[in-house]
Amino acid sequence: MSINTVSQQKKNRDGRRVLAFLRPYKKWVLADSVVIAVSQIFAALIPTLALSWLVDTIIPNESSPWLWGLMWLLVFSAIFDLVMMVIDEYFCHYTAKSVTNWQKLRLFSHLHILPFAFYHNNSSGELLARVSDDPDTLHNFLAWEGSTFMASVQGVILYSLVLLWIHPYLMITSVILGVIFYWASNYVGARTRSASAKAREEASRYLERLRESVTGIHLSRIMGVSDNEVESVIAIRESFVKHSIRELKARMQSVVVIASYNGFALGLVYWISTLLIWNDDLTSGQMLTAGGLVTIAANEMQKLLRNWLSVRRTGPALDRSDILLAHQPAEAEIKKGIRGERASGHIRLKEVTFAYPEKEETVLSGVSFEIHPGEKVALVGPSGSGKSTIIDLLFKLFDPLTGLIEVDGRDIAEWDTAWLRSQMAIVTQDVQLRSGSLADNLRIGKPDATDEELRKALFDSGLDDLLEGLPEGLKTKVGERGSLLSGGQKQRLSLARALLKDAPILILDEASSALDPITETKINEAVLKTDKNQTILIISHRLSTVLSADKIIVIENGIIVEEGEHGELLKNNKGVYTRLFGREAEIGEVFHRDGSHGYK
Repeated sequence: MSINTVSQQKKNRDGRRVLAFLRPYKKWVLADSVVIAVSQIFAALIPTLALSWLVDTIIPNESSPWLWGLMWLLVFSAIFDLVMMVIDEYFCHYTAKSVTNWQKLRLFSHLHILPFAFYHNNSSGELLARVSDDPDTLHNFLAWEGSTFMASVQGVILYSLVLLWIHPYLMITSVILGVIFYWASNYVGARTRSASAKAREEASRYLERLRESVTGIHLSRIMGVSDNEVESVIAIRESFVKHSIRELKARMQSVVVIASYNGFALGLVYWISTLLIWNDDLTSGQMLTAGGLVTIAANEMQKLLRNWLSVRRTGPALDRSDILLAHQPAEAEIKKGIRGERASGHIRLKEVTFAYPEKEETVLSGVSFEIHPGEKVALVGPSGSGKSTIIDLLFKLFDPLTGLIEVDGRDIAEWDTAWLRSQMAIVTQDVQLRSGSLADNLRIGKPDATDEELRKALFDSGLDDLLEGLPEGLKTKVGERGSLLSGGQKQRLSLARALLKDAPILILDEASSALDPITETKINEAVLKTDKNQTILIISHRLSTVLSADKIIVIENGIIVEEGEHGELLKNNKGVYTRLFGREAEIGEVFHRDGSHGYK
């Protein structure tokens, strides 16, 4: 569903949607409304009514005691109004922060249960804007304009009732003008809303491009395209500014409409009041009070209309949030399944077929194989053959079109997703690290791990020399996304994290791609010769990493073409495995028929 479609459906419900966010906090809103009403009485109503009392009673009668009483009443009203303002500010900001935090957590939680395919079609900058910036738009309205909006509504009603008490004609005139200007501002507000939606889209695009540029500074510099990067960001920024100016123009038109209300209202009220005085239906004090009330009411009406435009500007942000929340979550992420004890590590695929959502090309076609508990199995094949897709299916990131995937003899669809993933540890080529310390990154897999366990995991992954050379040891910071580590160190740290998790199933998906051959061989031998009863699945296109595997499964174009041990597969001179080995030998390694290998 597009943003424009949602905007058309909901553009007249922006106010109701904002109220829906406040419903869980209605006690706070009600208390704040009482505070605001009391503040209105002491801040504006009493001083304005005092004007009529002063002109019609105190001055003609030259009553000094009443004059002193009036003075102290106004002083008390000002102090009391200040107290009410402080309380109102607290109530308003507390409610705004509570609503916004709830909305942000709601959106962030929803992101974690969406189908994995959703992230293929949405940029991270767009998602960050929806989860952070859009709720902040709602917060800014509630915190800084919500109280003013409520005060304006109450003020218009309160002052209209007082005008009715002074004379019905005055109230009728004020209300009719208010309705006319509301319709006019609403018409102009529709243009403001549309312009705001466009500006928000451009802001998301700018944020995404900025994120790409900042995280890719190293690449842009070594490629010599830094100037092009700056120019591309400037171009998107200029587009954002252009749409922001359009939004500003639409707002200025609204301001013109709103600002003209005061003059029209005050002029008409004074004209009607003068006619009423000439007919002895109104006193001079009442006329001054009515003029004061109309001036205040006009100002409140202007604030009301301005704040209503702010409500309309929150509409596009709410639209985008609604679009995100409208995406159906993945069943695997929300469905509660069976939770077992520690898995044995038995994996079996039966005639699995898979194609990525919205794509016709079949990635896997009738794939079947079995891995017994404690077995070390390698899955090899050309790039794009479907190796990593099998891992995605095993982790329930996608569902197979046909066929069955079993862990410990049970369909993984029956297993609880969180439990299933807790039974697997994975090391991938694209290492994901956080900007904390070595210990923080290691404990992601096992939060209660001791320092001794962390050091052993680093030793097993070949990082013991690095650790000994670091003055802060395990507390050493790794930088943003591991920027202070080399590619090989990041990969070994990821391996250490997986080893520390001690899951019954260990998956190495191109886990040694950033390592030199000697280090790679050392680590693979250490992992494969572990005394743990652990099922290990190795995904690799570098065949030197799989020589010690108990079984090698060769996949090409989504189909298993060969299966067996290293020596057996080499006997087939026309096989895919032999062809891949020959190609790898040409680029640097010399392999021998007995399974040993060396380097030129």
